[in-house]
Amino acid sequence: MGLSEVVDALARVERLVEDGETGPAQDSLSWQRGGDDADIQLGKACAMLGTCRQLREGTNNYVSIVKLSFNAIERSFQFYLVDMTAAESTDYRNHAEVFDDIAARNIFSDEGIASRIDAFRSEHRSRFYYDIDRPGRDFAMAMYELAEKIHQYLVEFADAHSRCSCEMY
Repeated sequence: MGLSEVVDALARVERLVEDGETGPAQDSLSWQRGGDDADIQLGKACAMLGTCRQLREGTNNYVSIVKLSFNAIERSFQFYLVDMTAAESTDYRNHAEVFDDIAARNIFSDEGIASRIDAFRSEHRSRFYYDIDRPGRDFAMAMYELAEKIHQYLVEFADAHSRCSCEMY
């Protein structure tokens, strides 16, 4: 493998995006309408949870499950904010803004769910990602379950069952 292969691979990616010819959309996201910001966020959360479901069946890639679970939580939060408020996805430039907005809206009553997850995320996410800590199976499965429960709660709260593609997995 030489530098020329890396340069060629990068050029191909750039060309595909520039030409708008990225290929068929992921099946689980193909139902989305391009301009529906909330459904895009919902579909991404569903896709991440679907990947977690697949990974937990026969792999020990716990880092990926944890990372995808954190991402699915954030996308589920973002779906809710875009769907139920005047917010747009572009309003959120960093992770903390999404968590702060969810916390401010008191969606989880007085349980402090969003603040607790944000504090936990900011403390531990990068530690797992950069291999400072190594998540075990129990933690990975608990993170997946947390992501799944939050997703289900917000889909139900937003009355968006018919738009959630999680049943496709």
